[in-house]
Amino acid sequence: MKKKKLKRLLKDALRQLSNGAAAPAAEAAGPTLSEWLVTYRNAVAERGYKLQTVRNRTAALKHVEAAWGAMQLRAIRPVDIASKLKQWTPHTARRVLGELRDVYTEAVNNGAAEANPAAHVKPPASPGLRKRLTLDTLQAMLTLARTSLPRWVYPMLLLALHTGQRRADLAKMRFDDVVDGCLRIEQQKKARKLIGARVAIPLSLRLEATGMTLGEVIELCRGIGAPGDTLLRKAGGGAIEMSSLSARFRELMVAVCGPDAYQRFEWPSLHEVRSLSARTYIAERMTPETVQTLLGHKHAEMTAVYLNDRGLTDAEWKTVDAPGLAANDDQQAAAA
Repeated sequence: MKKKKLKRLLKDALRQLSNGAAAPAAEAAGPTLSEWLVTYRNAVAERGYKLQTVRNRTAALKHVEAAWGAMQLRAIRPVDIASKLKQWTPHTARRVLGELRDVYTEAVNNGAAEANPAAHVKPPASPGLRKRLTLDTLQAMLTLARTSLPRWVYPMLLLALHTGQRRADLAKMRFDDVVDGCLRIEQQKKARKLIGARVAIPLSLRLEATGMTLGEVIELCRGIGAPGDTLLRKAGGGAIEMSSLSARFRELMVAVCGPDAYQRFEWPSLHEVRSLSARTYIAERMTPETVQTLLGHKHAEMTAVYLNDRGLTDAEWKTVDAPGLAANDDQQAAAA
């Protein structure tokens, strides 16, 4: 009897010890990632982001919560993060990882986590650079767009080529941005500055590739739909979402080039018109410094990235401009 009683007492003691240890452990585990996101979203809302930035971050947060929301915030390890990043494309995975890093930075600063496991995870390698867009391809797209609906697609391509601006800036260009003979653009990409680059492009700026001036392109925009504030707008006069600009561009690319023209990650996007614009102006003898101003770059090194055609013209012969050659040609022509 004494042995049985002793065993029973020992079991009870072990059970109590086990229950006692479990309670603090559960308490120490803290909130799940989903529970912490309630606090995190409130913190992000106070940062004063632009609407599009809020949309982008909200989309990334949905991925974050779907992948790790049920896990304890302090229990997530770098391996848990790296393994789940593989389910997305490299571009999306980098966005999700960046958002998760910020989630943990906020958690560490508020005492909800001890460390940032996302900080030790390498972003997925890109499968390859997107291909550059050629002028021949864009001109074929212009030809098709001229007879296609919606009517704003044709001037969108011209506006992108003539101004060299980003998608977000194309979407928000307004008729009242034309001041003193220039189209004024305050770029939405601020690069941690209080304001984006401010560029004033003369309406007289002409591209031989299209045979048009910027002013003529803007006039073309007046007839694409009902009156409205923005240069690019729907038939009813309302502004167009940036996603619609990209979607129509991709549709034209596929229609002109065929569905198998590029690998999955190689398809030129609307943003590639920005590089094509820079390269076209250089080919038409605009100086690199002026192209840098047009693109709104602070550093010439970034402009050089856009001027790199990524092998498109490697097989072509490059003619060297001899000093004084143009002047001699002019003199000979005058003498004749």
